[in-house]
Amino acid sequence: MKWTAKDVDMYEQTKEYVDTALIPCIPIGSTNMKAFAEMSEHVSLIANEVERQFKGRVMLFPPLTYFVQEQIQARVQEWTNMLKQAGFQHVCFITSHADIADETFVYVPALPLEHADDTYKQKVVRQQVEQVMDALVAKWTLKN
Repeated sequence: MKWTAKDVDMYEQTKEYVDTALIPCIPIGSTNMKAFAEMSEHVSLIANEVERQFKGRVMLFPPLTYFVQEQIQARVQEWTNMLKQAGFQHVCFITSHADIADETFVYVPALPLEHADDTYKQKVVRQQVEQVMDALVAKWTLKN
């Protein structure tokens, strides 16, 4: 489910089955803007595909957008606490920003794919989607 009026209505009716919040983390910076834009596009693509695969169990939230100079950990903890209070048992943050990647995040490197052929792009995206899906399944398994 996505953060849309239609999907939120569906969530309200089936929230006992939707136990996972998925949040893309999007960095913004005044230098290397193209690299940050690529990260944003890449993480959004991966998150949307993971949501599609796990529709009915995962709610894809709007991105947590931050400036690269920020200390993001406090905001991540706030979001985690609020989402858990709202009833989500599992909270998963996805990032392509290596500078913040730690055990809190599922890190998916944004590879320069703009000049790669479509077959290669699809293969890379599929592998990274599987990586995120594996991380979610591990979260679900460890908590049960």
